[in-house]
Amino acid sequence: MNIRSLTLAAILGAVTLSNPMPAAAQHKAGGIIVDYKNIDVALVANGWSVVELLRGNVYNELDEFVGYVHDAIVTPDGETTFVIVNVAGFLNIGEKLVAVPSIGFDVKENGDLLLPNASKDALKALPSFYYARN
Repeated sequence: MNIRSLTLAAILGAVTLSNPMPAAAQHKAGGIIVDYKNIDVALVANGWSVVELLRGNVYNELDEFVGYVHDAIVTPDGETTFVIVNVAGFLNIGEKLVAVPSIGFDVKENGDLLLPNASKDALKALPSFYYARN
């Protein structure tokens, strides 16, 4: 299961679990109709928490630490989620943020993220990520 699916499941879970309603209920939310009849609440409740994922570390398939999760960002069109990974050096010296599409990640049983074929050097070679200034 990739991060995009987990993020969507966590968001749907928060909406559904915070406002229990009959299975066929419809509600207007932000100008759209939300139809809850096709949502499996039990499946959502067993999903991963976005808050927990944001506290996770990132490892490669050799179980080598390559960074930690700094943030997750969904593009304005809602189509793509990026995981912002901090590839800091020793004692967080040389901190560098990079944006990696969430489709490339898997979730380990302990909640940490797995980024196959990643290395610290490869991530550090990516362009730095900077937040937009408003």
